[in-house]
Amino acid sequence: MGGGAGYRKDTFYRMGLFSHDRRRTVIALSLVVFFGLGSLIATGSEFTDAFDGDEMESYQAHHMITEAFASNDSEGESGLSGGRGFTIIFAHEEWNASNPQFAESVNLTIAGISDSSTIEYIQTPWNVDSNLTAWHYSDDGSHMRIEVGFSADTDAKEAYRDIKNDIKCGDLLCWRTGDVAIDTTFDDRMVEDLVKAEMLAAPLTIILLIIVFSSIVAALLPVAISIPTVISGVGIIFWLSHQMDVNNYAMNIVSLIGIGVSIDYSLFIVNRFREELYNGHDKREALAITSATAGKAVFFSGITVVIGLTGMLFFEGTGLPSMGIGGALAVALAVFFSTTFLMAILAILGENVNRFKVPFGMKQETDGEGLWFKLADFVMRRPTLTLIPILIILIGAGTPFLNVQLGLGGIDLLAPDEEVRVGSEIQEDEWADFGEAEIFIVFDLQDANRYSNETIDTFHNFSSSIAERYDVSSVFSIYYPSPDLNATDLKTIYSLPTSQQPIGIQELVNATSTEDTIIIRIVYLPEPGSPEAHTLVKEIRLMEDDIPFQGKVGGWAAISVDIIEEVYDKTPIAVAYILFCTGILVFIQVRSVLIPLKAMVMNILSLTASFGMLVYVFQEGHGFEDWMNFTPLSVDPTTPVIMFCIVFGLSMDYEVLMLSRIHEAYLETGDNTEAVRRGLQQTGRLITGAAAVMVVVFASFAIATVQIIKAIGLGLALAIAIDATLVRAIVVPATMRLMGDLNWWSPKWLAKWFPPHQPNTVDESE
Repeated sequence: MGGGAGYRKDTFYRMGLFSHDRRRTVIALSLVVFFGLGSLIATGSEFTDAFDGDEMESYQAHHMITEAFASNDSEGESGLSGGRGFTIIFAHEEWNASNPQFAESVNLTIAGISDSSTIEYIQTPWNVDSNLTAWHYSDDGSHMRIEVGFSADTDAKEAYRDIKNDIKCGDLLCWRTGDVAIDTTFDDRMVEDLVKAEMLAAPLTIILLIIVFSSIVAALLPVAISIPTVISGVGIIFWLSHQMDVNNYAMNIVSLIGIGVSIDYSLFIVNRFREELYNGHDKREALAITSATAGKAVFFSGITVVIGLTGMLFFEGTGLPSMGIGGALAVALAVFFSTTFLMAILAILGENVNRFKVPFGMKQETDGEGLWFKLADFVMRRPTLTLIPILIILIGAGTPFLNVQLGLGGIDLLAPDEEVRVGSEIQEDEWADFGEAEIFIVFDLQDANRYSNETIDTFHNFSSSIAERYDVSSVFSIYYPSPDLNATDLKTIYSLPTSQQPIGIQELVNATSTEDTIIIRIVYLPEPGSPEAHTLVKEIRLMEDDIPFQGKVGGWAAISVDIIEEVYDKTPIAVAYILFCTGILVFIQVRSVLIPLKAMVMNILSLTASFGMLVYVFQEGHGFEDWMNFTPLSVDPTTPVIMFCIVFGLSMDYEVLMLSRIHEAYLETGDNTEAVRRGLQQTGRLITGAAAVMVVVFASFAIATVQIIKAIGLGLALAIAIDATLVRAIVVPATMRLMGDLNWWSPKWLAKWFPPHQPNTVDESE
């Protein structure tokens, strides 16, 4: 383009002039936003590992229990599991847990934390009722566990962090685990994974940017813009966590998206600014044209990515809405700082943006040169030959997803060598009744008498039919305290005064029932996230419908079933929303009906291989679990949704970047084949650099200790890598070559409302 005359009426052009003429004001306002939002980190976080599925039966069951037993001091059968404490497991290579020296070492450990004001109780075998003593000792007597409980007015997680390093086990081996320890470990690992990923990605990203720009100053600018973007985004997420339920993965999503898009958008803007300076414009005009082209492209790209991320808002019964909000905020902040703060910095730097050149950077290609031009020329001459093999590879790579098993993970999402997980597994090995997976059914008795003959008969028969299932280990309720007691026996027992009923029956009644509510606990054999456990939940719900009482089935397997059903139900709506909105945006940019449809298909192809990878690596293992330090599990039902919403927006970003240049070339030459060659050459280097940065950022999260973050990071990295290479370099040009002039077809009635761009006013996006 020879000058900026064609842009002078453009709003973004005038914004560029403002950023130059009022650069100090723009920088000051940007810093106010940065420090204001960043300071919200000081409010602390209140992340939750639960979801907000109020309409889901499993959550309704939980709420029924909470309401019914709010004033009940009973804490379950063991009396030790209240959710505000943690467990310490002890062992010794030689001593048995009953050894006096063993007990002495345990007491020394307790002494190190007993003076903490946040601890309400420490329960050991020698300070509990005799009927609870067995809980503390393992079945063979080799291990001991004690329970530490925090007071009700204490932030249990912070209290645990304060005292955990004071737990010195001396001669004993010990492992900290249990409710608060597990929850705190998940939270802390999220933060640590974030820091580790950023420390790994930062130097690699800087090196890549130096190669792309051949200038150290230009390379550091995108990294500098990512800092206020991420810190401001984290501050907003911290604040939001006090206003609504925010999933504990949201902060990682903010960082993941914030770093990637802020660097990408800054890269586009810095590259265009340098190009306009090279074309002979002074820095004021160069900045205005940059704003009218790259700045506008960044704005519309941000909208595209936000549309993809807001697709998560449809999944109200999961933790996805908070992730979608967090990701959308990160993108909005990236657009804001890139089009304001960065523009003002460029206005100050001017030609200095090219300082400190390096000799090993990418060469600025000219017409008829470069890898991208040669590749495009090869594809233009052999479109079918290049297209078909790539399509076969992409579709074949996605076939493992046909065998996907969806299910929620638990503590096994942590690394196998994580202390709280090792402690949990030791309990599972050493205590026969630990780790038994449970489903519970909560019944509202309404006006029925819980001890009437009819009620006893109904629930005893119902419990008996469940207990007879092959996949059920045991059933516990006041109507089925033991397989040895029939309905007649129970009627006799409950006709007696409470004081004359067996102690065990009294404890069971207090723990699992009120006048209006009763709980039936079902211990089952399959893994909670397995298809077998899901089948059990569904069949129990069908059985429960046949009795004249309103019941709700809960438990981890039930939550898993409900979330999977939520994902299945809402995915068509979310996908339709994303496709429709992004299709309209692409049409507005390139004025074509067929190209948006083709772009959608191309983006879905980018996801096929990464979805297949999820199953092949993280569900089936295939040896990856050893060197990546994770346990193969069912795929979390939200992971494919997260990947689709993120990748679709980012892929469309690159699609629009390339298509805009191809469209411009087509309007200038009228030759579709030449337009594809030229457009791919002009954008190839930039797309390669931007995608490489994004891949590095996403792949750095593959070192995470939490399996779901590892899977999302690696899946996104693979999807972007495929999109920027196979899809963008081969599939897109090949299909555009085969489609010919049909690429730019649009009905005449639409052309009246959206006239085609002209060569001197076309919106560029590089």
